[in-house]
Amino acid sequence: VYHHALQMPRLRFMIADDAGAGKTIMAGLILKEMQQRGLVERVLIVSPGHLKDQWRREMKERFNTTFTLVNRQVVRSNWRENVWRQHPKAIASIDFLKQDDIEKTLKGARWDLIIVDEAHKMSAYAYDTKEGTKIDKTQRYQVGEVLSEQTEHMLFLTATPHKGDEKNFQLFLDLLRPGFFAKEGLLKESVEEGENPLFVRRLKEDMRKFNGEPIFPPRHVRTAQFPLTTPEKKLYNDVTSY
Repeated sequence: VYHHALQMPRLRFMIADDAGAGKTIMAGLILKEMQQRGLVERVLIVSPGHLKDQWRREMKERFNTTFTLVNRQVVRSNWRENVWRQHPKAIASIDFLKQDDIEKTLKGARWDLIIVDEAHKMSAYAYDTKEGTKIDKTQRYQVGEVLSEQTEHMLFLTATPHKGDEKNFQLFLDLLRPGFFAKEGLLKESVEEGENPLFVRRLKEDMRKFNGEPIFPPRHVRTAQFPLTTPEKKLYNDVTSY
């Protein structure tokens, strides 16, 4: 929070730590610090639908900041008004925002800060054809493009930022800073040399208390053998064949 994100005059950053490492808390700290500095007033939190209530509860209980859950009912109650202008601190799901009529309303509003949880779901895919490289943008990715244009500061949270394809990862990071890694191989080189300014990723195994002790106990993986009954074995084989 203090050594990476808040050092940026214009926050365009991704926290990609392991699941359970406190990304929500760090997002709340960034929000409060930026509020205290007078940088942020209008805030939008974008999350998966099943996490909306959790976000609102944690922002209220831990950071004393009240957010409005914006859904279809709230939009109807603000008929003929831009719902985002009426609610300066809002939470909405990514799948709600990708609906055509809702996406259009995003273009009529501005935010100081947008926080996107599970940001990797805004994905685009590049593949080669005879005519050249073609890019397939999902609806969620297109929403991300709109949001990126409508806000000054943007924060991504995800535990799984990379899907194994450098080009797709580059497209994902373009939502934060378009064209920042435009040259081929620049992204890979910056990550390998530890000079990447766009995101931080830490595994649970790397996290330590102030005295150097591991925060999380070590994880040991082993195969547990067990016998199957005849019906269980039939089910297992049928599923495997399928």
